Amino acid sequence: MYKLFNDRNNNLCSIIRSSDSASIPLNSDNTDYAKFKIDLANGAELSDANNTVMTANQISAFIATLP
Repeated sequence: MYKLFNDRNNNLCSIIRSSDSASIPLNSDNTDYAKFKIDLANGAELSDANNTVMTANQISAFIATLP
């Protein structure tokens, strides 16, 4: 499971991996970020910054916005 993390201006700034609380930067050169996108495509659970679990449709729309 992953959780989106926003900065104090409510802008997405990183992803938190629940299994180890690692902070994953939004950087396409980062291997954890690449794995995050693969995991989402394979059905991993994602919650928004308010801890609301996103639906499959919401995750698909989110993936489309990622670099």
